[in-house]
Amino acid sequence: MDKLNIMVVDDQASVCTRVVGILKFDYTVYPFTTGKDALEYIADNPVDLILLDYDMPEMTGYEVLLGIRTNRLTKDVPVIFLTGVTNDRMRQEMMGRGATDYLCKPIETEDLKQCIKKYLP
Repeated sequence: MDKLNIMVVDDQASVCTRVVGILKFDYTVYPFTTGKDALEYIADNPVDLILLDYDMPEMTGYEVLLGIRTNRLTKDVPVIFLTGVTNDRMRQEMMGRGATDYLCKPIETEDLKQCIKKYLP
């Protein structure tokens, strides 16, 4: 059976590396450090779930989320924010704008795995 595809988008390469290390045995993980590169990739390559940082230079996680939600091929893909922005107002705002879920950094391995399992078989 083929592994499901997860994209992780975070401007900190160390976060991408950590997430890949946590998930690589169960999923095929595609790391990106810019929102622009991530959006270009998913325009031609389907993914099953996206882990997305909010606070990134050049293109924020929200701008990436808009790009995902306005593309008919990706509009229904679950998007989980992984972010250091921990206030409730931001969480509610992102959930109201199309995020599927929201996890705070630092990333806890079991929390990440459990959250993903809510949206993928």
